[in-house]
Amino acid sequence: MLVLVGVLGNAHAQTAPLRVDVECEQIGRTKACPAFLLGFVDANKVLLSSPRAGADVVVYATANAVALDDQIHLRFVGHVPGAPEVVELDVMVSTRSTDDQQRALLEPVFLRGMALFVAARYPDAVSVTLTTPKDLASAPIVTSPWGATIALSGNGNYTDKYRNASSELDFRGVYITKKFRALTGGNLGGGLNDQPALTLDDGTKVSLNTTMWQFGGGGEAIYLLDDHWSIGEGTYTQFQDPKAQYAYNLRSRGALEWDLFPADDPRGNRLGVFYHLGWAVDRYNIRNVLGERFAQYPLTGIDAIGTVRHDHMSYGLTLQSDVELDHPGRRHSLTAAPFVTFQIGTHIDLNLSVSITQRELPRPDPNAIDPSDYATLSRLAYAEPLALSATIGLTLHWDPTNGERNDRITGI
Repeated sequence: MLVLVGVLGNAHAQTAPLRVDVECEQIGRTKACPAFLLGFVDANKVLLSSPRAGADVVVYATANAVALDDQIHLRFVGHVPGAPEVVELDVMVSTRSTDDQQRALLEPVFLRGMALFVAARYPDAVSVTLTTPKDLASAPIVTSPWGATIALSGNGNYTDKYRNASSELDFRGVYITKKFRALTGGNLGGGLNDQPALTLDDGTKVSLNTTMWQFGGGGEAIYLLDDHWSIGEGTYTQFQDPKAQYAYNLRSRGALEWDLFPADDPRGNRLGVFYHLGWAVDRYNIRNVLGERFAQYPLTGIDAIGTVRHDHMSYGLTLQSDVELDHPGRRHSLTAAPFVTFQIGTHIDLNLSVSITQRELPRPDPNAIDPSDYATLSRLAYAEPLALSATIGLTLHWDPTNGERNDRITGI
C-alpha cells in the first residue's frame, strides 16, 4: 500500500505545474522583483507561484545600479530531474523607461532561464528560436564616481514699450560613493527691465530701467553613517549687484539627517528630516533699521523633504526653516516648496516648482534710500514678509557610472 501511494503521489507531482518561488535579494530601483517576476509566473499556466519550501525552482533576483540602469541578476536554483541545478542570467534594465518597457526587457530573460526546467518536465511546452545578435562581443563596463550637472532657467516678456528678461545658470561637479558625497559648484544670474522713462513736473526724466546680476559658489561634503543617519557640512557665498539686498553673504552649516528609506531605495522614494546649525555673514548694500551694514550671527533650523517617483516623473515637497539662533524674532524664514521633475531624456530633466516663504528680517532704513533711485526702490521686495515664486527649468546631467546613489542632506 505504501509503495502504491508513493507511486501515485509521484505521478501526480509530475503532471502538476512547475512550482516557482521568487526571492528578492536586492530589489533595485524598478519593480522587477517581486512584482514583474511574479507576474511572469502567473501569466504562464505551466508555472505556479509556491512557497520556498515546496518550490521546484527558486529564483533569486539581485539588482545592482550601473548609472541610470539596473543590472538584474537572476539565479535559478532547481530540483527538477533532467534540468541543471543552477542557471544564472543577467539583463540591463533602464530605470528611466516605463514599466511596460522594463517588462519587455526582463521577461525574455526570465523565460529563457525557466525554459530549461519546464522542458525537463514538459518538453512539448517549450519552443526555441535562435537569432543573430547585433553585437557578438561587449566591451567591459568602465565606471567612475565623478559626475556633473548644468541647470538652466529663465523667463521674460516683450511688448512695444516694456521688455524684461532674466536667466540663471547653475553648474556642479560631484563625487559620489556609497558612503560619501562631495559637491562643488557655482551659479550665475542676470536680468534686465526696459521701460519708458518717468517724466517729472519740471520736465526731468527719470530712467526706470534696471539691471541685476549675481554670482556665487561653494561646496559641501556628506557622509552616510548607516541606512538612516547621515552628517554633512556645506559652505556657500553669494555676491550681488549694488542695487540688491547684499553686497555679499556667506552661509556655513553642519547638519544631521534621519531618513526613512535607504539611499538606494528601489523606487527612488525619499522621506528625510535634518537639523542644521551654522553661521551667517551678511554685508548689506543699504543700511537697515538696526543701523547695520554688516552682520554676523548663528543660524539654526529644521528641514524636511519627501519625494515619490513613478516611471518618468518625480514629485515631492520640501520644507525649510532658517532662524537666527540668538534672536529668532529678528531674522527667520519658513518655506514650503512643492516640485515636479519630468525625465524627458537620458541626460535631461524638466523641473517645475512653486515656493511660498514667510519671513522676517530687519528692513532697510528709509533714510538710507534715495527716493529718486528707482532701481533701488524696485528691488525692495526682499523686505516683504510673504513671497510667492514659481520656477521652470532644465537640468542637464552626466551621472557617475559607478551606480552609487547618495541623496542625503540636499539643500544644505
